[in-house]
Amino acid sequence: MKTGEFLDCPWCNFTDRDHYFLLQHVETIHPEGGRPSPFAIREEVTHQSEPPSEEMEEMEGARDCSSEYIECQCREFCLLTEFESHLEMHYAEGMGFDEPSRTSADVAAPASNIYPGKTASPPMEIPSPSPLHVVTSGPSRPIPIKPAVERSHLSTSRRRGNAVRDFIGVLRHSTSPPPPRKSSQATRNRVPRRLGRAELGPHAHEEKMPDWLRKELEIGAKVKVINQITPDGRLLRIENIANEVRGIVPVIMQLCEQDPTVSRAYLCHSDVTHVVKLAKEGGFCGYRNIQMMISYIRDARSDGYEHFQGRLPSIIQIQDMIERAWDRGFSSLGRIETGGIRGTRKYIGTPEAQALLQNLGIGCSADAFNEVKELPTHDCLLEAVEQYFLASCPSKSSQKVCRTSLPPIYFQHPGHSMTIVGFERRNNGSCDLLVLDPMFKPSPGVSRFIGVQFRTATPEKLLKAYRRGSSYLRRYSTFEILK
Repeated sequence: MKTGEFLDCPWCNFTDRDHYFLLQHVETIHPEGGRPSPFAIREEVTHQSEPPSEEMEEMEGARDCSSEYIECQCREFCLLTEFESHLEMHYAEGMGFDEPSRTSADVAAPASNIYPGKTASPPMEIPSPSPLHVVTSGPSRPIPIKPAVERSHLSTSRRRGNAVRDFIGVLRHSTSPPPPRKSSQATRNRVPRRLGRAELGPHAHEEKMPDWLRKELEIGAKVKVINQITPDGRLLRIENIANEVRGIVPVIMQLCEQDPTVSRAYLCHSDVTHVVKLAKEGGFCGYRNIQMMISYIRDARSDGYEHFQGRLPSIIQIQDMIERAWDRGFSSLGRIETGGIRGTRKYIGTPEAQALLQNLGIGCSADAFNEVKELPTHDCLLEAVEQYFLASCPSKSSQKVCRTSLPPIYFQHPGHSMTIVGFERRNNGSCDLLVLDPMFKPSPGVSRFIGVQFRTATPEKLLKAYRRGSSYLRRYSTFEILK
């Protein structure tokens, strides 16, 4: 079989170039013997003797119209049908331990040579190699992740059994995550109503988050201070925040350049920090994406940067900023729909991000993509994102990768949001969004390339965590973007 050729699942339309990821899909979605997947824990339905309340009808209706959901060890909620993609991202987080034998890096050139005027980011600490990589969301509940090299030598039956034993202990049933709310432009004429769990998540009706979680969010991630001497002899004090990673966009740019399957790629401004969730924090992805957008505004000194001096605002501070935007009439229906978000774990979406920016005088526009007869919804989304980047690239440019000065895009689909930092078109005509996902941290294989020019023999593997193509997007019928 030719290297790089797509491999097809024999039971559904899932495809992948990596036989290992295809194996994970088969083990999860198509278990041996046709038995129900051990990863799904089904809810037992009990019949009520009395008519349900209006609130209960709404909650049950949300469950009935959705598929089965499970909660990963990382405390995020996933559709069963997309759980293999979620696991792939966790595997991608650990990618890189067996990379030295297949990858070489030319580390002589600093980041300032890639982007003149930029100071090279300090190297991240990479754990030493081990035969079993563990991704944890807390000290007591690890997810064991077996490297592909080790698993490839196991028999089919043992691989299937090991997958069950590896993961069945870390899953438990939960309620479903919310679909995205319509943007403020789309809901301007709607009669406001109080939203429930279907839109705001399992904590839709809580008055405040637990004290331990609020304390964790106020303290924030661990900060490490590094003193660095600049070429002109000055002492530079650099703060490294554990859940904030700078310099990822230039790495993605070089990977796209080196991937032979990419015909053309576009990247946003390089000053976007990848912000990832803290352990055990739950569903604050909307806030983390707002932080990524603010990182661009602050570091690129874009319109409104004067509002964001120093560190990125915390989740608690962002809640206050959204509430103040509502006070001033920006997307104020959000307060009626949510009942207020200050100090809670209620999910937020595109309307809240839009309100925050508009209140600070930062121009932005929201677009919603729903089912249309002419094109699948995900194709409409991909076309709109490509046009966004094309507008800032020379039409006659011969460059394979076009680096722009554009802002990133806030991207929402049912149950999750991400930050779009680029777009790529492949040789076979397919397209991918290039995203920073707050749910997953950069892998060691990617982290060691931050701030340097490099060459790698496996760019496609390292790009996998940042690509969201048709096979992922076609699962959803609605999308929202804020740009």
